[in-house]
Amino acid sequence: MSETLHGLVLTETTATITVTSNGCTEKSHFEVQLQESSPPIATFIRVKPDLCRVVPHSVDIVFSLKEVGATSFKVANLFEPGPRQLSV
Repeated sequence: MSETLHGLVLTETTATITVTSNGCTEKSHFEVQLQESSPPIATFIRVKPDLCRVVPHSVDIVFSLKEVGATSFKVANLFEPGPRQLSV
């Protein structure tokens, strides 16, 4: 199931998604599915749930464009405002 994103930042080499974490969200919990199209359509999918019990907060997950599979793409995920990031 596609993950609701709170933000997306693209650079020349990376795609950073902002998602909700309950304290245990890691990059390894996500995969990217790329649908052939012009441009391709990327869907960021959470493959392992975050079952921790910290106050929900936003975290950034960084993918290289090589991991995404395209340097230019559309995103299929829904976007909505998320919880605030925790101060470190």
